[in-house]
Amino acid sequence: MHCESIRVLRALSIALAVVLLCACSSADGESGLHALVAAQAVRGEARSFVVPGEGWDTVQVPDFWQSRWQRHDGVVWYRLQWNQVDATQPAGVLIEYLNMAGAVYVNGTLLQRDASLVEPLSRAWNTPRFFSIEPPLLRAGSNELVLRVSGLAAYAPGVGRVWVGPESAARNGFDRLRFVRYKFPAFAFAVTAALGCFFLILWLMRRREVAFGWYAASALAWLAYDWNFIAPSAWPLNSTYLWQSLNAFFLFLFASAFMLFVLRICVRRFPRGEALLWLGVGIALLAALVGPALARNAIIVCAALLVLGANALLVLWAWRGDKVELRMLSGIALLYVVAGVHDLLAYLDIVRSNNYYADITAFTNTLCIAAVLAWRYARSMERVENFNLQLQRDVAAARTELAGNLAREHATEMAHARIGERLNLVRDIHDGIGGSLLGNISAIERAPEKTTVPQLLKLLKELRDELRLIIDTAVIEPANASGAFAEQLAPLRQRMTRLLDANGIVCRWDVSAIETLRPASAQALDVLRFVQEALTNVLKHSGASAAWVSVRAEDRGLAIEVRDNGKGIGATPGQGAGTSSMQARAQRLGGQLMISSRPGQTCVAIVGALPTPSSGACASPNSPNFGDVRGF
Repeated sequence: MHCESIRVLRALSIALAVVLLCACSSADGESGLHALVAAQAVRGEARSFVVPGEGWDTVQVPDFWQSRWQRHDGVVWYRLQWNQVDATQPAGVLIEYLNMAGAVYVNGTLLQRDASLVEPLSRAWNTPRFFSIEPPLLRAGSNELVLRVSGLAAYAPGVGRVWVGPESAARNGFDRLRFVRYKFPAFAFAVTAALGCFFLILWLMRRREVAFGWYAASALAWLAYDWNFIAPSAWPLNSTYLWQSLNAFFLFLFASAFMLFVLRICVRRFPRGEALLWLGVGIALLAALVGPALARNAIIVCAALLVLGANALLVLWAWRGDKVELRMLSGIALLYVVAGVHDLLAYLDIVRSNNYYADITAFTNTLCIAAVLAWRYARSMERVENFNLQLQRDVAAARTELAGNLAREHATEMAHARIGERLNLVRDIHDGIGGSLLGNISAIERAPEKTTVPQLLKLLKELRDELRLIIDTAVIEPANASGAFAEQLAPLRQRMTRLLDANGIVCRWDVSAIETLRPASAQALDVLRFVQEALTNVLKHSGASAAWVSVRAEDRGLAIEVRDNGKGIGATPGQGAGTSSMQARAQRLGGQLMISSRPGQTCVAIVGALPTPSSGACASPNSPNFGDVRGF
């Protein structure tokens, strides 16, 4: 597909160039037209419209008078004659151009005159002229065509080719010349302006497309230069010289921007060379504004060489690399080189021609750049579509893999949840039923002779209540609180106080500011089991005579403390089932388990229970909340 695109673009470029070159050729091919070659010329006064009577020199048309009168700025009269055999039919007169402006007379009658024949001159060099001559103005036999041309020696003044013949043939030749010399440049100007603005907007939207940003700059600079080919006057300037000087500067500016475009699209950078290029732009502007005519010529020659060099580099780098878009541009670049060499030779008067083809190939170059842009956009869209398809396939594969991983993770979490529930159940049984059994067994062992059937029945009922609490907690959702926390704490307080009293341990409780506390059922159970396990440890291990329990709601959270005056638990607390259970419950309550112990005082507390952290530590045994131990 890439090779086919290159062949199509080359074929279109070559075909367009051939058609335009043929269109620019002589109108002699039109049937019946006769070229007037022999003429006479004489210099005239700038403000005189009287045909000079003497001093005529023989010349040939087309004529550039600077080769004869090198420094003549002003007026030159041309006189041409033809023999009209049949004066009953209209005759057509076709003039290729008058450079820079002029007036046309036939047999002494003024047919046409440009608006300004003095500075600033009308710009009629790009406009062919057609006249239909009818009797009685047309005479049988000898007829005379007189051309008054106003021009400046620095800008190739003179007259182009002249034809006479049948009116229809002359009109057809005029239409063809007008298309090539005016209509096509005007059309190319409009298209280049549109594409230049498009490239500029593209660069503004996508700053990384630096190559097209420079091409937009070159296109806009070319517009300023190309206006020279269709402008009818030097307005808003008042000098043809200043007009041409600025025109030369814009040509150099175009050449510089085009060179940078070639460098960027070929992914090349030459910092020092680019700095010199911009220095040249500044010098060219200064020379255009204040320099002599020779400086303007130097600017144009340097610009032409710069453009030729840029296109030559484009061709060279395109075929050294493997980028298809560059090879697509190389074909039109070759045409541009050919046209540029011709125009440069014509400007230097090495080739006698007033036809310039660089603007034609510049237009085809712009179209080619637009085609490359469209092709690059199509490739980008194709890559995006392929990326989207690949992304969809990757996402589908990732979804499948993720679903498998989630299923395995879910199974693992379910297994861990079952293990956790079993562990929680074991802890609840240990802290609840185990504590009750231990306390009652200890009471029975202390006084077995006092144990009665009602007491045993009461013990069994307490065990039943503990088991029911465990079952209810397992089936009730944590979000469903079952009443105020104080109501849930009261049965445990009564049962543990009675159990400790039966074993000779006095227990005091401080419960404050928890009337409105409504934790989730699981959280309430953790608090109850923590207190129960701590008191069971007092009963089993401490040998204490008194215990203190504090459950109070503070501004910063719930504080839970269990203290005793027993023998202590040594320097390092053990890590048995009870301690592990209390540690796990403290973590679930969002707090931290703290244990401090020495002979005569042991404190087990949860700091920061429930969402709001608490910084409280274990209170002193003589805390005013508990009273004096000596009172028990």
